[in-house]
Amino acid sequence: MILITGATGTNGREVVKQLSDKGVKIRVMVHKRENANLPPSSNIEYVIGNFDDVATLRGALAGVQRAFLLSPGSAEQVIREGNFIRAAKQAEVHQVVRFSILGAEPDSPSRLIRRHGRAEELLKDSGMAFTILRPSYFMQNLLWYVKDIKSEGVFYSSLPATYKHSHVDVRDNAAVAVAALTEVGHEGKVYRITGPEALTYQEVAEILSEAIGKKVRYDNSLENYSRFLKNIGLDVDEVLELDACVAKGVGDGSAVTSTIFQLTKRQPIRFAQFANDHSRLF
Repeated sequence: MILITGATGTNGREVVKQLSDKGVKIRVMVHKRENANLPPSSNIEYVIGNFDDVATLRGALAGVQRAFLLSPGSAEQVIREGNFIRAAKQAEVHQVVRFSILGAEPDSPSRLIRRHGRAEELLKDSGMAFTILRPSYFMQNLLWYVKDIKSEGVFYSSLPATYKHSHVDVRDNAAVAVAALTEVGHEGKVYRITGPEALTYQEVAEILSEAIGKKVRYDNSLENYSRFLKNIGLDVDEVLELDACVAKGVGDGSAVTSTIFQLTKRQPIRFAQFANDHSRLF
């Protein structure tokens, strides 16, 4: 049995979809079944679980051989994942595949990256087989800006317009996760997952403009970006701190790796395809 956490988020939902499409029987941990909003499938078993409630974690992990660990980003992330890792160890789970971030280090100057680094250490020290996935910035994060692109033709960040990011599609993240969860030979591996090209945000704006037939521009003013982050409920200081670290090379977000092709035997999705696939939304 494979247990999936974080199944209602952008990446977790795609992991569930791809495993289900392959006919793999999985167990999905959710807070409330009625809020899961996942497609019905005879391959999916639902269990109620909470990272803060160890008893529910024990129940969710009973009989599980492999688990996909993806928890919401928060100040409590390391504590919550520690609860999960200890419960998985007690349940004799063979392998945990953890969804992390590029540049994860326990002493990173970014709080968000630092939490991932510390959680990775807990998993590595657990004695269980592990696989760690470190993806680059998601192409699907551009979907946060659908309203702004529709109304004003603009999207935001605080990164320099010339900074190159190797954006990755979550469909490729999920394909790598599926490989790690269903195949042998991925134990003890740390995979850096990127898209096939490093693009500046000006190039992203140009590709998106062509796909939707409308001029789109990139705005990296701190004032506008901070207002946007606040409006969507993100921690402004933490995100700006992360961006400042990325701009200085933390995690090497401009690097392009061959991980997706090596594990899936297909070429990763390019940003132009993502833009065309989602053009109607914009």
